Amino acid sequence: MVARLQEAGDLAVGPVRDALLMLPREVLMPQAYVRRSVPGEEPPRWDLLDWSAPQDRPELLGLLYGGASVLVQHDGEPLVGRTRGTRSGASITSMSTVMGLTASLLEGLDLRPGLRLLDVGTGAGVTAAVACQVCGDQGVETVDVVPYVVHRTQRLCAEAGSGQVTAVLGDGGLGAPGHVPAQGFDGVVITHNAADVGPAWREQLREGARLVVPLEMGGYTRSLTLVRRGDVLHCEHWTYCGFVRDRGAAARTAPVLPLADGEVTVRWEDGEPSDTAGLEKALRGPRHELTTGLVVRGTFNFETLQVYAATTLPGFCRLTAREGSTLVAHQDAAAMLSDGSLAYLTYRKVKDAPTPADRMTEFFIHAYGPAADEVAERFAECVRVWDREVRESGYPPMTVHPAATPDDQLPPGDVLDKPSARLVLQWPGRTPAAALSLSTAGGQRA
Repeated sequence: MVARLQEAGDLAVGPVRDALLMLPREVLMPQAYVRRSVPGEEPPRWDLLDWSAPQDRPELLGLLYGGASVLVQHDGEPLVGRTRGTRSGASITSMSTVMGLTASLLEGLDLRPGLRLLDVGTGAGVTAAVACQVCGDQGVETVDVVPYVVHRTQRLCAEAGSGQVTAVLGDGGLGAPGHVPAQGFDGVVITHNAADVGPAWREQLREGARLVVPLEMGGYTRSLTLVRRGDVLHCEHWTYCGFVRDRGAAARTAPVLPLADGEVTVRWEDGEPSDTAGLEKALRGPRHELTTGLVVRGTFNFETLQVYAATTLPGFCRLTAREGSTLVAHQDAAAMLSDGSLAYLTYRKVKDAPTPADRMTEFFIHAYGPAADEVAERFAECVRVWDREVRESGYPPMTVHPAATPDDQLPPGDVLDKPSARLVLQWPGRTPAAALSLSTAGGQRA
């Protein structure tokens, strides 16, 4: 697994790699699920494999050291006292993080022996175990809201030889009060999707240290490496990712608006809905189609377009549709709501070819409502500006400020407000060049 991660560029030579080589994952995850049903089969079926059963060990080793996410919990069951065998129905409710992503997050923290780390969202305990292997005995505090996860992690990390991890029962959104070093933690890593940047994460972080958080922006998750400079967090790196959602007090339930008897749903991952009157009627009316003029060849990475639209388009929302919907072309789309009208981004294949690299796709806007043409043009222009100014430059410089920061004390840029933080994104083409020259993006190219 470690060799494959290195070959893929997901792991560098260093302390995290050395810790992964030493970590016996079968001790941390002595049980795991493997799916036995085929796609579409109902009810779905899984087998729980158990390291204590010799006949399970070859398959379990393949799961644990394959590098992919490991399925560890079915239907919310406790992770202790389970018997091996088949489960049917319901769903998998917890899984470990893909190992390459875990390695990337920990490498971003620049871990070294003697440092103190806070891990929020214990899960299977892998992040805490790897970090403790690097930082040393009692170098890691890990926080989770589930009692048996806390007890299990403390015991299994010690059995795995990682050292003594301090596992704390509590709401990770509050950090680890009572366990904070005098100068603050040398790193904080959040291992669940976060809808907000908790003030405690910054306040318990040492000056100049890093916070790694998978933050949702418009419902799109990016792992951000943030460096503390006073009360402001400066983004040093972006990574495309996805985790389970927060289960603490800061967890957010997005407002939704079902339309067309539930065939279509509009949801607002940030902010609150407005101007929804007449949408039901509009969606059943004529559809306005407008090309963006963006035609791409082959496999296309538009991850920065998702965040660009979510942070620059007034009235941004997300649109989901049932499979087979006749009203909306895609099951999940970036959308915007304005002037009683709804528009969303879609695409169609304009040239097919045997080789994927030779296929061509064109991006369109579909819009409904009395101002459909105007709203479609605004969305299309957003895509055009992104293509012209952002597509080749990657993610923007970004800073995270306390929620009480007045507008006149924020730097130039597009502002995304969260309950506890104000994000300022300095997108090329929307931020004065002089302001951009004072920042560094530190992000990935799109």
